[in-house]
Amino acid sequence: MELLVVIAITVIAMTIAFQVFTALHKNYKILISYLGSYLKGREAIDFISKDCRIAIRVMDNYAGCATANDCLVLKVPSIDASRNIIDINNEFDYIIYRMDDEDLWKTVILGDKSSRQAYDGVLKQSIESLYFASKGMPLSDIEHKSSVTHLTLRVSIAGSVLGKEYKVMPGTTVKLMNYEWEFVR
Repeated sequence: MELLVVIAITVIAMTIAFQVFTALHKNYKILISYLGSYLKGREAIDFISKDCRIAIRVMDNYAGCATANDCLVLKVPSIDASRNIIDINNEFDYIIYRMDDEDLWKTVILGDKSSRQAYDGVLKQSIESLYFASKGMPLSDIEHKSSVTHLTLRVSIAGSVLGKEYKVMPGTTVKLMNYEWEFVR
């Protein structure tokens, strides 16, 4: 009889331990998936905000791309091989971020004397959406993009794990740090 009681208690304890382990493992998988998506979005935001901080201005359009809520055209100063600015008033590169299906693309178009590395390719995959605004207004609603001095950047990444749908939307606001330089001689 005592042996049956010990076996019953052991089975109950093992069942409870198994259920706790299963629940913790499920929560772990959800958390890791959610965190992975968030970090992927943060990385995309960090790439874009780094370029925004060195930008002189947001362009209305360039090379067939128009700045809108999901496309950003930045005018940045050209740099030499030592990564020094060549001529803040006359030598420029253009950096374009845009969505194509669920891919975030980055294009770098170089000025004549620039030593910046040219690039045209997918920066991040599986991004649901990209959003740009300034002072609470979507960029598509701003008539003259060159007047923008602060940008709000946001990406949206959706995912599913263990049948649970989620969406993360990391973002930040940055100031175009070199905006004033264009007027300094």
